[in-house]
Amino acid sequence: MKKIAILSLLILALADSQKTFADGIEFIHDKKFQEVLDMAKKQNRLVFMDCYTSWCGPCKRLASTVFPDSAVGDFFNATFVNAKFDMEKDDGVTIANKYAIRAYPTLLWLDGDGNVKHKIVGGLDQAGLIQQGKKAIDPTPGILTGMRKKYADGERDVNFLCDFLNTLYNSEEKYEDVFKIYLDKITTAEMADSKHTKTIFNLTNDIKSPGLPYLVKNKDYYRNLLGENPFDTKVNQIATKAVSEAPRADDKGLYDAAMNFIKAIKAPDHQEKTLKLSMDYYQHMGDWPNYVKEASQYVKKYAVNNAALLNDVAWNYFLNVNDAGELQKATKWAYQSINIDNKYTYNLTYAYLLYKQNNFKEAEKACDYAIIRAKQENVTPSSATALKEVIEKAINKR
Repeated sequence: MKKIAILSLLILALADSQKTFADGIEFIHDKKFQEVLDMAKKQNRLVFMDCYTSWCGPCKRLASTVFPDSAVGDFFNATFVNAKFDMEKDDGVTIANKYAIRAYPTLLWLDGDGNVKHKIVGGLDQAGLIQQGKKAIDPTPGILTGMRKKYADGERDVNFLCDFLNTLYNSEEKYEDVFKIYLDKITTAEMADSKHTKTIFNLTNDIKSPGLPYLVKNKDYYRNLLGENPFDTKVNQIATKAVSEAPRADDKGLYDAAMNFIKAIKAPDHQEKTLKLSMDYYQHMGDWPNYVKEASQYVKKYAVNNAALLNDVAWNYFLNVNDAGELQKATKWAYQSINIDNKYTYNLTYAYLLYKQNNFKEAEKACDYAIIRAKQENVTPSSATALKEVIEKAINKR
């Protein structure tokens, strides 16, 4: 009886281990390369091939952690004919030479004739492997190739251009030149079709986009079609992108274009947005006189109850402004932020500003309170402690 019981347990354990293995990718191990291709051709599937070597560490990680995953197995077993070949043995040597495989792991997706449809070199996690598998069966590249040929042959029908543009966009390909031709061809009547208006909206993502004048000209139409919030969000995204790029490109024209764009659209918050973007631009340019000018207006109009923004502006003043009157203003903003939200970092900003103005006694008190807040918030008060030491030395010198 004991032997039967033990045998039963072994059978159950074996069944469990087989179930676990079956949860992952089920690779074909007993067929030649050509037989695998023939299977794929007969089943009208692609071959997924793991090209590995016995000494490759990433190959082993794929085999032990990624291929056995149940989600990976569900997708790959239902979609591909899966095979593994050691590139240094038997058919693997032929495969390595045929496809010029020199790095491992190399993952191939082949059609039944052995043509490479997709290729990845290097390890992936579970989600990455599934994503690449989906990319291998995505018909878009083939569709895009056909569309490119039609376009090269002179096809300029507006509906074709619309589809071509969306395919380029979804494939993350450049589309600006086609976009210009499309906008030149489209008529006012065709613009009434939401297919076209939404295409123009979706593909206009840059201050230099040829679609930008259409957004400005038809702003009321777009707001009615899409709603005010999606349209104004798009406007803000385009303007913010231009302003962030302007300092890096050393191109004030991008900043000016963004300001003009927001003003032309006249979103409900356009005055606030222009001030905030101006602050951001002058901050990145290190133009502190103009930053101070814009920040003073912005805080007065829009940030009196925003603790985080008050603190950010006050900290910029501490770092970059030396005018006594402006520093006093920033100190009031820092104190105001503490009254709204009594955080360690806000108290620390207040202490730094007091210190910069040589108000050491009050700065020391602010440091003490910042340290208390840090302990309550369970953060390390190293900055406040260091500042307090500097302040104490300054007091002792007096």
